[in-house]
Amino acid sequence: MAVTPPPASGRMPVSGQAGGEVKPPVFIFYYSKNNRASFNALAGALESSGPPGLELLFPETETDLLETVRTALDRGRRPAAGLSFFTSQASGARNLISRLRGRFGNDVAILAGGPHPSGAPEEVLAMGADCVVRGEGEKTIIRLAKLFLEGGRAAGTINSCPGTAALDDFPPFSPKWHLFGPIEITRGCPFGCAYCQTTYLAGARPRHRSLENLLALTELMNSEKLKSVRFISPDAFAYGSPDGRRLVPEQVEKLLKGVRGILGREGQIFFGSFPSEVRPDHVTPELLELTRRYATNKRLVIGAQSGSGRMLEAVRRGHTVDDIYRAVKLAAAAGFGTDVDFIFGLPGETAKDEEATISVMKDLTDLGARIHAHTFMPLPQTPLARARPSPISPKAEKFLKNLCSGGKAFGQWEAQRTIGQKALRNMP
Repeated sequence: MAVTPPPASGRMPVSGQAGGEVKPPVFIFYYSKNNRASFNALAGALESSGPPGLELLFPETETDLLETVRTALDRGRRPAAGLSFFTSQASGARNLISRLRGRFGNDVAILAGGPHPSGAPEEVLAMGADCVVRGEGEKTIIRLAKLFLEGGRAAGTINSCPGTAALDDFPPFSPKWHLFGPIEITRGCPFGCAYCQTTYLAGARPRHRSLENLLALTELMNSEKLKSVRFISPDAFAYGSPDGRRLVPEQVEKLLKGVRGILGREGQIFFGSFPSEVRPDHVTPELLELTRRYATNKRLVIGAQSGSGRMLEAVRRGHTVDDIYRAVKLAAAAGFGTDVDFIFGLPGETAKDEEATISVMKDLTDLGARIHAHTFMPLPQTPLARARPSPISPKAEKFLKNLCSGGKAFGQWEAQRTIGQKALRNMP
């Protein structure tokens, strides 16, 4: 299928324009556990700015998704199935699209978005999707909903320019459909790490949700008796920074103090922990003290990625090995445990680089850190999208397994290695 950008008029390419009586559509979002934040945001956008009369359904398993589509067709509705997935989920998404097509043919419109479709739209169209939304989806899902309500059907690729959506314009969740989750406080990253999609899909200029908007959202959650607040950010400690590099601790304090004031002592605030992380070079005594004073979490997620200075430079991390040691030591002194991310198998990684990473990991675990182990997977729309993963040595594999068995490491590194090896076999 040809890749088709939106026409200059702003109207999307459509196919299958209905004639005569138009059956009302229903959007069916595959609300799988690992993709809920994406659909929370889309539902929030449709609730706040979408057309009236749109029905949304949220099946949580493949079986329920297929049954929901079947039920919609039996009721005379036009179903649009929405899928969002990462590269690690691409194989499963391919199988699911095949099942939808095999069972319902063109009676169901299949819409795809998220990190992998955004980076590889042609591949996802070839899987059988009708339409791929590239990049940020809030504005586009509203346009798609209006189009479907008018009896149209989108086809091809719809591009959204990175860095165009103001976070305050759309809520991160939907009270109407009873969907709540973490609040995205920052989108975009200035560092452009070569293996990561964030900068290339969301832009290099960080956009922050305003303090007023964040506190209003917290008030809403509190009114719903939701007393646990988590945040989504590529670097929580950079909240409020004009460029993502210069830290503004007073903005972080206003955020944490304000949320704590709404939730009260019984509320829980998770800051700098999953689904966020912090950069090692941004860990400071002041920010640690603020987090300790207002937040609930006793652990921080720190993105280190390699113990080799050469590899840190090669993948454009923008920090040093010394920054990693310093961050873990400062966190420990402030009373925080740490989960430190490392990636094995980075392209160009040598035995010497691997040894350096193992050495740093040993030191950090001696300091009380846990290792969150990853294996490099080439992600579309990144500088390393077509780079070959380096093999993990038997020594490193044994080391990681021993750490995991001793409770000093965790992660999906073995599954990620399988995905990376498959990508390697498919490369020319």
